[in-house]
Amino acid sequence: MPEQDIATTISAADRLLATTENPRHRQILENYRRHAILEVCGEWEAIFAPDMMVEHPVYHFNITGLDGVVADGAEAVKAIYRQLAETQTCVMLVEDEQLWVDDWGFASDSTFITYLRGSDAIGKGFEVDDPDGFYREHQHFAMIWPYDEAGRLQGEHVYENKALHGIEPVAAEDFLTVADARARLLPLLRPLPPLLNIASNGEST
Repeated sequence: MPEQDIATTISAADRLLATTENPRHRQILENYRRHAILEVCGEWEAIFAPDMMVEHPVYHFNITGLDGVVADGAEAVKAIYRQLAETQTCVMLVEDEQLWVDDWGFASDSTFITYLRGSDAIGKGFEVDDPDGFYREHQHFAMIWPYDEAGRLQGEHVYENKALHGIEPVAAEDFLTVADARARLLPLLRPLPPLLNIASNGEST
């Protein structure tokens, strides 16, 4: 089994859920937790369920490979998730995440680890010793995810500190795959709470 636990990806959300009582904040955190599991396991279609995401999401990226990219609307956003799943670069281990949640959504600061074969790393512009080798790409992201009144994701703002972008070799037995992610994370998937109802005074009930 790989030494690293892919369930680390949802650990920050789980820790915050353990101490959060506000129902709106819990709805947002549960949505993020479920979203992360589905994305990492390549089950991206379920992210677009009507209780998960608004009908017209907008994503903003300022990261390596997606500099200044805006994905405006569900079809544009789906294309990004589809590409991640098809290339199996959806398997991301989130480390050292700091998470803050409020009525508007959440902010996150973390390191994302993506698993690449040497040939794929070369295709992304890295210099590696072995095209057939196994590698971990690490990127430092700051993210802001806004949510609507019912607790559904409206979009993402993702920014990278490119000074911390790098790659390192990893042993073959520690290379995480989609199968590894599904085996570990899908048993941890749980339904969302019912969508929040918004009272006439704007307060969630």
